[in-house]
Amino acid sequence: MRVGIIGNPGRFQNSFEMSTEALWKANNNTGNLAFRYAVANHIASEKFFFSSTSDPDLVRDTCDVLVFPSANSLNPESEHTHARRAKFVEAVDLPCLVVGLGAQAPSLDHELKLKEDTKRWMKAVSERSHIIGVRGEYTAAALANIGIKNTAVLGCPSLLINSTPTLGEIIHQKLRHIAPQNLVVTAGMPKKEHLKNIERRLISFLLQHKGVYVTQSPLRLVSLAREGQGEISDEWIDNLHRYLRPRIHRHFQSRSQFMTFIRQYFRVFFDAGAWIEFLSSFDMSIGTRMHGNMLATQAGIPGICIYHDSRTQELCSVTAIPHISKNKFLKARNIQEVRSETIFDGKAFDKNRARIAREYKALIIKNGIEVSDSLDSIIGDLKG
Repeated sequence: MRVGIIGNPGRFQNSFEMSTEALWKANNNTGNLAFRYAVANHIASEKFFFSSTSDPDLVRDTCDVLVFPSANSLNPESEHTHARRAKFVEAVDLPCLVVGLGAQAPSLDHELKLKEDTKRWMKAVSERSHIIGVRGEYTAAALANIGIKNTAVLGCPSLLINSTPTLGEIIHQKLRHIAPQNLVVTAGMPKKEHLKNIERRLISFLLQHKGVYVTQSPLRLVSLAREGQGEISDEWIDNLHRYLRPRIHRHFQSRSQFMTFIRQYFRVFFDAGAWIEFLSSFDMSIGTRMHGNMLATQAGIPGICIYHDSRTQELCSVTAIPHISKNKFLKARNIQEVRSETIFDGKAFDKNRARIAREYKALIIKNGIEVSDSLDSIIGDLKG
């Protein structure tokens, strides 16, 4: 079986030779590396990597099935790409496997209304799929509202990168019994004013503990982490400065001090495997970025996601990774209180992960695709 994966393998070889803009165009949010890396590793069949801008005839001649590692694609901010995606699926006209598809809205109570291009794209995929793997019930309901019911709730494939069957128990021990000495913050959403207080609190915690601030998006934040100010305007830097600035702190008294802070603390990754390896040397990760914390979890450390919209709440619930509401996070006075308020059960996590791995494996096999042995390690002797 020849598998055409739409996207990259979760890493960019020789990324140091590529411009930040080129890397961004190829992947956008670096958190996307997480689920793409997972899917590429889970599929043992012969693999080819394409995009929705690839020549449909070439893709059809090269592959027997298309695999779409997905994120929060049912999102108003990405609707401008849906017409192109629909045309691509229709033109290639091969069997499809979609995994990790999610919807994004302000909250799970929000009624998501999908536009015509999105409906066309989803129907094109549905007609060519046995089952569409979605992140949670909210996404499944959004698709059911437009008549698409061949869905299964499987969370995100990035939950299944680490093959250790007792991963949850390892993380539980660290979360509940080991006070963090160093910390990773996974954040950086300067356009979202309602997250400003969370970002500032995270910065305060970062400065109290040895650690780093890992960025994923937007492009200018990634550029700052990678190459400093460069061509980024002073105005944008000053706006970010005001957005992130906690209560009076010596790192934030001037623009030059703020840039020194960025050079010291900001990091970005273009290889999910290297990212996980880096995270394994820390005691804890926390922030608003779902996949940054998911990769921390795969590194065997507590990755606490502060959920703040339908996407993050849905995925936290389905994957059962450590999570805390934004309101409880803001009420916590220190990291110790954050840890106490974090929702996580290691044994339940392991059982849930094994169940998801079993259903995910079955879906891959149903499409005639060979599966790597790592999923069997997670499934173990799960019964029921």
